[in-house]
Amino acid sequence: MGNDDSGHMKTIDRWLSGEVVNNAVGIKVVGGPFDGRTKIVFVGEDGTPPAVIGTSGGPAGPTRHAYKTVRSTVVRAGWIYAYTGPEPATKS
Repeated sequence: MGNDDSGHMKTIDRWLSGEVVNNAVGIKVVGGPFDGRTKIVFVGEDGTPPAVIGTSGGPAGPTRHAYKTVRSTVVRAGWIYAYTGPEPATKS
């Protein structure tokens, strides 16, 4: 699929390092079954990532898991996604 020096791979590396490129950035996931992973998301016009994301799968199976954005001075992107626990199966 091409070599590691391709422009595509360089863009992904920049996202993963926490740099905003083409209005997208990699945000570290903290806690829950996806702890330690990075989620690449688009930032809004104000430069902030989506306030809440949902993931499914992982070691817990098909359960949906919710994460919210939290400001962080430890990571370059300035944000992390913190685990908030499973989302409800249905919304009322």
